[in-house]
Parts: sequence; C-alpha cells; structure tokens
Amino acid sequence: MRVLTKALGVSLLSASLFALVGCGGQDKPAASSQTAQTSQSAPAKAEPIILRAGHDSPETVPVAMGLAKWAELVNERTNGAVQIQVFNNGTVGSASDYAVNCQLGTLDIGAVNQSVMTSFISDIAAVDIPYLITSYEEADKLFANNGPLTQYYTNEIAKAGINIINMDVWEVGFREFTNSIRPIKSASDISGIKLRVMDSKIHQGFWRALGADPVPMSWGEAYTALQQKAIDGVENAISVLDGNNINEVNQYLAMTDHNYSSIFIIFSEKSWNKLTPEQQKIVQESAREAGKFEREEQRRQAKAAVDNLAKKGMTVTEVNKEEMKAAVASFLEEQKAAYPEIVKVIDNTLAK
Repeated sequence: MRVLTKALGVSLLSASLFALVGCGGQDKPAASSQTAQTSQSAPAKAEPIILRAGHDSPETVPVAMGLAKWAELVNERTNGAVQIQVFNNGTVGSASDYAVNCQLGTLDIGAVNQSVMTSFISDIAAVDIPYLITSYEEADKLFANNGPLTQYYTNEIAKAGINIINMDVWEVGFREFTNSIRPIKSASDISGIKLRVMDSKIHQGFWRALGADPVPMSWGEAYTALQQKAIDGVENAISVLDGNNINEVNQYLAMTDHNYSSIFIIFSEKSWNKLTPEQQKIVQESAREAGKFEREEQRRQAKAAVDNLAKKGMTVTEVNKEEMKAAVASFLEEQKAAYPEIVKVIDNTLAK
C-alpha cells in the first residue's frame, strides 16, 4: 500500500511538474506571436527619392560646387527622404541631352547653358548678345535672388508646356578667349582663328563678324579637339577655363569679357511630381540658396583664375572692349532689335 501511495505521489508530482513546464513552454510562442504581429503592423520606412543631376564640367568648377551644395541642403532638410546625386564631366550626356532627357523624365535635373535652352525658349538667346550685360552688379540686378529676368524666363518655361521646370538661373561668368595661334590685343588679331563655340547663332555670328571661324561643338569635346588641332581656341568663363586646365592646350588668354554667361537649373516635371508639396518647397528654396553660394564661388574662382593661368604659363592680354564693340556694332544692334521684350526688361531693371 505504501508502495502504491508512494508511486501515486510520484506520479502526481511528475504530472504537476509536466503541467508547469508545459505552461511555461506555451508562454514563449505566445510572446513571439505578439512580437511578430507588432513587427508586421509597423509601417516600413519609405525608400528615399533619388534625383540624378547632370553637368558638363569637373566637380571643382562653381556650377558643380553649387549642385553639390544643393544636394547637401536637400538631403539635410528632408532628413534623407530626397537625395540629389550629381554627375559631373558629362558622364550622363551633354547639356543638350540633359534638356531633352529632363523633358522625357529619364533625367531629373540638368545644368543647361543659356545657349542650349534657346532650342526650347527662343528669346533666352537675348542673353547671349555680347556686351549686353557688362558687370556683375548688372547681372545681380537681373538674375540674383529670383531677379526680374530669372522670373521672366521661369514663367515663360512654365507656360511653354515643355515638361520642364526652371529652378533658378546660376552664373557661369564673363567669357574670355583663348587660342594657340597668337596673343590677342585688338579685334583684328582674332581674324582667321578657328574656335569652338556653343550651338548659338548669336555666338557664331559674333565671332564670324570678327573674322574668326566658329565651330559649334559641345564643351565636353573641346579639349580633345584642341589636342588634335581640329580647332585653335575656345571661349568660356575664366573659372571654367582654369578648371579644365585649358593652359595645357592653349598658350594665349585674352580678357575680352565679351559675354555674360548664365546657366539654367532645370527640373523634369515628371520627377517634380514625385515630390510632396513640402519637399518641393525645400528643393526650390535650397536651389536658390545654393545659387547664392554658386555666384560667390564663381566670382572667387574668377578672381583667382587669371593669376592661376598666368602661373601655369599662359600669356594674358587685355583687349580694348570698346574697339571690340565698334568692330561688330551693326551686328549687335541687329541682335537687340530681334528681342525687344528682353531688352526692355534689362533696360528697365538697370535704370532703377
């Protein structure tokens, strides 16, 4: 009987322990199930919107630095929800490609020179008229801080229905002339020199009026063309000439200041519509802030570039600008007459 009782006691004890262990074992899966449900109900973090921006020149030139600044501001102010990736050196095409690809939505952002933009908005060509804008002070009144000319062209682009939005107009600077043939001291010295120009009738007409042989080509092709002696010279903003080591292929630099060059920061409408209104506001405001930084950097580099190129071995000459204007006076008046509205905006703004 004792044996039976003892055995029964052992059996009851084992059963109790089994029940306790069993209960403990059931608690763990229940907790895991709750964790899984919590994990499943938590919303996944949205993937960031990546915007690709194309530009022609090295990362050291002012426009490229402005794009990098813009990318930094947008990333910071959207907490990484919107990110701009900058592709310099024409790695995603040329400026004309940027404009078309932004239209198609295959590129998000392009830094496109004013001359290229004339293919879409014809009266942007007015800014290409040599000696129309003659100082940085005048340029600031017209373009900086969403100035009258920036507003005019931004509105015109918006109304054109070309699937492009203009964020801002930045600065390339005053254009100078380099070549490998001779030092330029007067307008007559330019005669016969074959130079790369943008695909602009005004640019081509200006140099042709001076007796030069202008050859339209993208800036990305110019250095190789100079190496191969397919052309003798180029014209561009001094900071771009320095940033692209033009001294390696051209010996002579002439300070002609013949044209103020701007660059449009365009945005694909298709890409723009992917952003929330709040993100759009951040992107727009950051573009203008980056534009202010870019102008300051351009002028800093422009000031240093002449000395840099001289130290690198280039012969630097000053050119009589009044003589240059006089040599092409009829051409300049003809061009102004073709763009009365833009000339009016410029004259009214500068008169204030």
